Amino acid sequence: MPVAGSTMNALASTTSSNTGLDTSQTSYYSTTFTMIIACLIPLVALMYIAVFSWVYHRAKQNPKALNKATGRVIDRYAPLVYLYLLCLSVIEVGFSSWILLQYRVNQNYPSVEAQTGTTTLLFSACWTTITAGIYAILFIHPTWSSYLISSVGAQAIWVFVTWLLWIISSGMINAAVPSALVKGTCDGVVYCRQIQWMFALSVVQTLSLTAALGVLAWMAWQSTRGVIQKEESSAEWQ
Repeated sequence: MPVAGSTMNALASTTSSNTGLDTSQTSYYSTTFTMIIACLIPLVALMYIAVFSWVYHRAKQNPKALNKATGRVIDRYAPLVYLYLLCLSVIEVGFSSWILLQYRVNQNYPSVEAQTGTTTLLFSACWTTITAGIYAILFIHPTWSSYLISSVGAQAIWVFVTWLLWIISSGMINAAVPSALVKGTCDGVVYCRQIQWMFALSVVQTLSLTAALGVLAWMAWQSTRGVIQKEESSAEWQ
């Protein structure tokens, strides 16, 4: 019996030691990933700032001529809108990637749906970060803004696809952790505040894209009405 008791104590001691080691490793990985994300996000922002500065310098040296009133409006405000969407997306990439890495390291995600929704939201944020940055560069550059991809129709397609991605990912997160997002309680939900901030950013992004869709629809209608009025005037003169 003493031998059996000592064996049990040794096993318990070994298990406790392994548990402590695992906890220490988990904490180390969690801290390391947090520091990596905290460094990568500013690096991405600095990279975009450097590219925008170069393109803006080129635009100052070679200003582009604009004929239509809608062209002047797009040229003035479109880069600011895309930069705004880009900034929100970069922040969202930081939140969603951090939460996913914590889920991966600690294996404590509240549900598979929450993990899937966060992954989808990360994809939407990465998509917007890349494509909104490209569109901002296109409009700042003195010649690239004349490409077909910069037309109102192409922008409307991009905005609609991006809006759809954010709607889907936000809905998945909202359905996965309704207690934290609908009821506002954090009982049993790890990283609750971070999830709430992540969801709030996705809602702001969705509303911004909805407004952008409305503006593009209005501009398309104005352009179509101008063409119709021009054709009617030509017909009257004939």
